[in-house]
Order: sequence, then structure tokens, then C-alpha cells
Amino acid sequence: MDAMSVCMAVGVRWHGPRQKFRLAWHMGLFQFLMPILGWLAGQRLAAVLASAGSYLAAAVLGLIGAKMLYEALRSNPGAVAEKAEHAAEYQLHVKPKDPTRGWSLAALALATSIDALLAGFSLGLKGAHIWQASIIIGLVAGLMALVGVTAGQQIGRALGKPAELVGGAILIVLAVIFIWL
Repeated sequence: MDAMSVCMAVGVRWHGPRQKFRLAWHMGLFQFLMPILGWLAGQRLAAVLASAGSYLAAAVLGLIGAKMLYEALRSNPGAVAEKAEHAAEYQLHVKPKDPTRGWSLAALALATSIDALLAGFSLGLKGAHIWQASIIIGLVAGLMALVGVTAGQQIGRALGKPAELVGGAILIVLAVIFIWL
């Protein structure tokens, strides 16, 4: 659900076919790999990562959410404004930062999969079959990410700039929740 929420917030503005694929693929991949890493790392590191993992995830989501709010507040509302922004950025040779690429994408996928790492520790302690569980977790997370970015696209079309503001706010709220849970 956290991957879906993040993808919904990002999908308000970044929802092209490649962006949808990148979000779904990376969210699913990280959710698949993290339980395996947790299972391999063992229970000794579980306590350390459990306490630091929430803060790391909160920091990443909070920063990206704040950046989204900043960009939404400085931009003009609606699809016409988006075309104007892209034209102006093209003329200035400045590309908007796409959070579905590079380190931003890796940070989002990592932040939303810390809990899967901890689940891997638990599965390892119980002697569960990690591969089957990881495959299911990865597939479900990838599907939920795709649903999230598609829902964000629809919300963005319906609401325009306010949806971008809400998307950034959602990431900040998730960051706060990660700290308190």
C-alpha cells in the first residue's frame, strides 16, 4: 500500500507509459529483493534496521514530497500550463526532474520497501520459503504501483495543480507516519 500511495502521488504529474513501467517495475523489484536480503542478513541486524529504517524512509519521502509541493506551487495550473512549462524548460535547456528516473526512483523504491526487508527477517526466523513469498510480494507491489500511478494520473487530470499539492502532501504525511510507526 505504501508503494501504491507513493506512485499515486508521483503519478499526478509523471504518468507516461515509460514512467508507469519504471515505477511498477522498480517498486515490484525492490519489494521482491528486500525480503530476500532481509532473510539473508539474519536477525542480528533486524533491530538496528528496524529503528533506522523508518527514519530513512521518512526522510526520503519527506524530501521528495517537499520538492513536489515546491514545484507545484511554482508552476501554473492545468494541462495548458504543463505544455507552457515544458516549452519554457526546453528553451532554457532545463529538464524538469522526473522522480521516475535515476536516484530519485531508487530512493522511492527503497523507502517503500524497508518494511519488506524486515518481513524477510521474520520469514527467515520462521523458516519460510523465501522465494515464493518474495515473488508474491514483488508481483503484488508492482501491480499496486501501476494502479497507484494510474489513479494519480486520473486525479491529476481531474484536479490539476491542487492534485500536485495533495500528492506532495501525501508523501510528507507518509514520512511522518513512517517516523511514528
